[in-house]
Amino acid sequence: MRADIAAHVKWFTDPAAHPTDWSLLGSAPVLTAFVIAIAAIGLAHAIQWRFPEPKLLTRLDRFSPIAPAVLGLHIGIALIASAFLGVLFSPNLRPTDDLLGNAILVLEGMCGLALLLGLATRAGALLLALLGLIAMMPFSFESILENVHLLGIALFLFIVGRGPLSFDRIRGVRPPTRHEDAPTWALTLLRICLGFGIAFSSLTEKLLDPGLAQALLDQKPFLNVARPLGIGDPPFAYLAGVTELVIGVVIMSGRLTRPVMVIGAILFTATVPVFGWSELVGHLPFYGIMFVLFMVPNARSRHAKRALRAAA
Repeated sequence: MRADIAAHVKWFTDPAAHPTDWSLLGSAPVLTAFVIAIAAIGLAHAIQWRFPEPKLLTRLDRFSPIAPAVLGLHIGIALIASAFLGVLFSPNLRPTDDLLGNAILVLEGMCGLALLLGLATRAGALLLALLGLIAMMPFSFESILENVHLLGIALFLFIVGRGPLSFDRIRGVRPPTRHEDAPTWALTLLRICLGFGIAFSSLTEKLLDPGLAQALLDQKPFLNVARPLGIGDPPFAYLAGVTELVIGVVIMSGRLTRPVMVIGAILFTATVPVFGWSELVGHLPFYGIMFVLFMVPNARSRHAKRALRAAA
């Protein structure tokens, strides 16, 4: 299946005319999608148990000290670019041109600068989390949950910090906790927020809102590359939603994290030539998270735990 339909539909189609129909949550197609997703977790567990990772991949956790810096670079650029473009977090969230809207964009830019430079990182991470709460006033709880991966980034950077490549390290800033399990907390929260955000968006943009997905396919009919095979737009959008739901729940499960990160990176990159710069800016935080989880999917190894604690 071509990845273009996996793009964030609300970024390029006005969702106002197609509100999420939560009554579909108990429908047979959606319940079937959940059954498939749960089965995928079992399959991922079986594959991971049967085929352990090659030692070459497990050694990638040696790069964990630079993971916070790479994540800070991606989220910092994304937030600063979004603030200049007049959007909050994603292209479909545009604050109004009033005091509250301008204040939100200024705070977004401040968050981006702090996380980009690693200067007052934890204050920037806390502000980013609070900004999501503030943004519920002009927007909605649903739209903020679709960007919950940013909360994962905020929590990760608050716990771990921006690492050795930061102004905070020069200033000798100490982490809020030196608990030995802090890296595990940070990586787990980052992974769960990423997976939940992808799974939630599969519901609000496709499975519980087929009209919205159809609107995008009406604008760009070529996205349904399965049409010559007799697969119409509705089943194609449904299959795309199921695919995203599976990816999201498998990420949350912590199984096959590295292979899933590779698949996710390919899917998110494939959409950029179709939707342009806005897609690239919107996906920068995802790229940063995927890099972190590919390099160090968990802190089980002593080396990864020690390295992330050192980064803190």
